[in-house]
Amino acid sequence: MSESKPDTVPGLGFKDKEKALDTLKNLEGRDPDYQKLAIKGLIGRAKRTITLTKDKDKLQNITDAMKIFEDWLKDYEYKNLSKENRAYLPLASVEALLPLKEKYELKNELVEKFLKAYKEKAKGDYKNLRTVSSGDEKPTWDIVRNQELKKIWKGFEESKPDLWNDDDLPTKEHLELILWAYSPEANKIKKNLSSYEEKLGSLKISSDNENDSDEEKPKEKKRESSKRKSEGSSSSSSGSDEESPKKRSKKD
Repeated sequence: MSESKPDTVPGLGFKDKEKALDTLKNLEGRDPDYQKLAIKGLIGRAKRTITLTKDKDKLQNITDAMKIFEDWLKDYEYKNLSKENRAYLPLASVEALLPLKEKYELKNELVEKFLKAYKEKAKGDYKNLRTVSSGDEKPTWDIVRNQELKKIWKGFEESKPDLWNDDDLPTKEHLELILWAYSPEANKIKKNLSSYEEKLGSLKISSDNENDSDEEKPKEKKRESSKRKSEGSSSSSSGSDEESPKKRSKKD
């Protein structure tokens, strides 16, 4: 028995109308381009199966399933659902910009889990997220990602924020998309990976230096205070060793 591929959504088929409807349900919420590809693939397999099938009932059942798939494809084209596809950023592109998450103070536990799944479970291959569950009885990460991006993108289109700041780094709003492995300017990010490391590295160094200088200030003050006390103590003790003129005159 052959094992299914790690990027293959289970439960897809075309044996009859019911199976076709279940298939559409299993594909719901996934990347639109993947849905289209899967449906076209099923139609192709169904057509080949029909040429090898003589049983009239089976032929009718497969034909009914194909009709459902073909209607779905027509609806897909009519609604232009391909525009809703959010192509994945490579994991390396996302990781290169992760230092900005701390700078912008973006904290999202769901994002953290997604990135961990993308790296450890999916091994950096976004296709594998189709079969990696986000939790018990919960949808796979590809569906969760699309749901979250849909929410963010709605606000993004309404407010139309800048994508880049003065340092040519992603803005906070842009980074919220990037953390879900998506950017409307993915090519620019891919081309500038090396510069991000340099820029974000310098930002980190600058931040560290500021912290160091802040820490050093009280230390310096403490050292100066100790030095003054030491000098005061020294002058005081040396003064006590020398006799005053009055004492010397009495002895004399």
